[in-house]
Amino acid sequence: MSGKCLKINVDFMEKRELIRLKTIIAICCLVFIAPHGTFAQSNKKYDLSRALKVGDTFVPPDHLEMMRGNLEKLDWHSMENKVIVLDFFDTFCGTCIGLMPKLQDIQNRHSDMVQIISVTWQDRATMERFFEKNTYLKENQVNLPVVYADTYFRSLFPHQSVPHVALLYKGRVQAISSSDFVTGENITVLYETGSIDLPTKDDFGKVDLFQQFGNSGSGDKVGMVLTTYQDGVAGQALQFERDSLTGLYRTSVYNMPLYNILLAAWARVRKPNYIPRPERVIWKVKDKSRYIDTAGQGESWVVKNALCYERVDWLSRSDSAQARVFLKDLHSFMGINSYPTKHKLPCLVLLPCPVKPDDRKDVGKKMNFGNSSVLAGFLDISGKFPPVVDKVKLQRKIAVGAYDTLEQLNEQLAAYGIVAVPGEEELEVLVIEEVPDR
Repeated sequence: MSGKCLKINVDFMEKRELIRLKTIIAICCLVFIAPHGTFAQSNKKYDLSRALKVGDTFVPPDHLEMMRGNLEKLDWHSMENKVIVLDFFDTFCGTCIGLMPKLQDIQNRHSDMVQIISVTWQDRATMERFFEKNTYLKENQVNLPVVYADTYFRSLFPHQSVPHVALLYKGRVQAISSSDFVTGENITVLYETGSIDLPTKDDFGKVDLFQQFGNSGSGDKVGMVLTTYQDGVAGQALQFERDSLTGLYRTSVYNMPLYNILLAAWARVRKPNYIPRPERVIWKVKDKSRYIDTAGQGESWVVKNALCYERVDWLSRSDSAQARVFLKDLHSFMGINSYPTKHKLPCLVLLPCPVKPDDRKDVGKKMNFGNSSVLAGFLDISGKFPPVVDKVKLQRKIAVGAYDTLEQLNEQLAAYGIVAVPGEEELEVLVIEEVPDR
């Protein structure tokens, strides 16, 4: 699946807490920018020598450790005329868990043509605790067979993030993709026709856009390439690097949504001092779904809307300057403009107030915050309230326990002479607008 192409040749306590808060903001920016999926067993070293590709012959293992699904073992002979779906997951992946009822429903409705198998590297004790405590899966009556302590399947279908699935049929690998594409319709197509064309999920997949579209990007060849989604290429956020062989400087982004790319670029122009919540984006566009997955379509939306970009330069620039060059390219060829500005927004303002002791014992275990700015950052992250502005600047530890309402929070904050009040403030926002055709 190749994308459309556009090609042009041509950075004591107060200090620690400040670092801590900036780290929190940076992590949140990464969450907003990161591609769909959760990294699984990230400290594992990967041997790709045994990895199977679409079309390869699949040889089933002699033995597997398995549980659930009312099966004592997997009878591969009895499944030779069924589509086999290997659904890789782990207990850290909320998306994987959220998709399990959908997979169970597909199994229930199409049991004559499909066998879905959950696969994890985690051990049996972990799985037993997980399924025993997970109310969501119990309520949805999820009881798919689970292969635990897996090494065999993972060696054949190595991956760095989950969800991750492999579809097998008639002894061959038919697709390696995301579980978003495991649907009743796709199972039926594969079962009835013997083949299917799904986007390939390859967490190790690389691409050289210059080479792919007729420019090696080496020697004295420099320029820019902008394409749509590239099949089988791992998603990568904005990256700047120097090629040690050619001395050229490469700017690259792969399979990322336009909104995420803009956030990443502006974070390089100047480090953000706020959480990039939806309220802090002003949209002046006809269709926001071109930029962000508003309908929760997952990987199918990414395939339709993600972009790839490479730029090769002789000139070395600071990250901030290179990010501005990148933004200029993106703005020009996508017909958009983006810029930070100030805008009056509803918010929650932390203000000083008379100290009032809080002697309640029903707030549970308290969480300590180094100062009021760190507290404001955590309140912002929680999403329970509008964006939070700290006007107290209290430089002492603040302990806060459980709360469900603003009133309950304020009862605790009063012990430190703080009150959180709804208001309106001029806050920094990012404007994304489409430029009219001239």
